[in-house]
Amino acid sequence: MGSIHVSDREFPLLVVTFEGSVDDQEFDRYLAQLDALWQRKTRSVIVLDATKATRSTPTQRRKQADWLKENELLLRAYSAGTAFVISSPLIRGGLTAILWLQSLPTPHVVVGTLREAEHWARAQLQLTARGAA
Repeated sequence: MGSIHVSDREFPLLVVTFEGSVDDQEFDRYLAQLDALWQRKTRSVIVLDATKATRSTPTQRRKQADWLKENELLLRAYSAGTAFVISSPLIRGGLTAILWLQSLPTPHVVVGTLREAEHWARAQLQLTARGAA
């Protein structure tokens, strides 16, 4: 059984780590945690680390898509961006292609390492801070 760990210890940098295969109850907990974090209504950036994840179920993908639709205005207002971390070049390329066709409402990047993602995320936060000044 897998897990989803949501860390806000470096808020406004949020890091979500997916490991293995999770059941729907764990996935619902993850979405509830995202709800709570975005309700802070503070400009933040999220890193989604899927380097240790297995494929999500169709139900989980639908729930994620529904969550994005339901929260689009909140994300537009408070998200400085999303960095996807995927180690497989093939899957990374596939996600990049999907995001070209169905873009997110905020800046995003698909990278191969957590380090790359965190670097991009911190740069997004700096851009946001400069824009607010």
